[in-house]
Amino acid sequence: MARGVFTKTIKRVDHWLDQVFFAAWEVSVLVIPTLWLLLAATPPEAVSLSGLTALVASAAAVGTYRGQYVATGTWPRPGHLPTLPLRSAYYSLVVGGTSLLGAAAQFHSGWFWVGIVVPAIVVTGALALLPVVVQTVERTARLTM
Repeated sequence: MARGVFTKTIKRVDHWLDQVFFAAWEVSVLVIPTLWLLLAATPPEAVSLSGLTALVASAAAVGTYRGQYVATGTWPRPGHLPTLPLRSAYYSLVVGGTSLLGAAAQFHSGWFWVGIVVPAIVVTGALALLPVVVQTVERTARLTM
């Protein structure tokens, strides 16, 4: 009995790691324009710490949500072309916004760890809303046709 539970747990963790890996690839590629813009943001140390945190938290959140480990709604597949522009814009807003928010919080508080905690929390919450945003945009697009 214990061996079956152990095997099931290993498979579940392996599936989650697959989801996070492909989510990291997807988010990193779709936010490239935003990352270029963040190169000019100041202070560079705070922005890079918060930006890296936002990317890592985004990969973990998207992988967790898409794999249905936490129910947030129906997520588009990574290769779903009709939602690609929307996902790119949304991920860019989330990563860019939380990077700047975390950097500002770190700069004003003087504590480096604030630049980690703020983006991690905000990214996790903001990305949970993606299925709702996709449904709303699709519904609005159907109404205008």
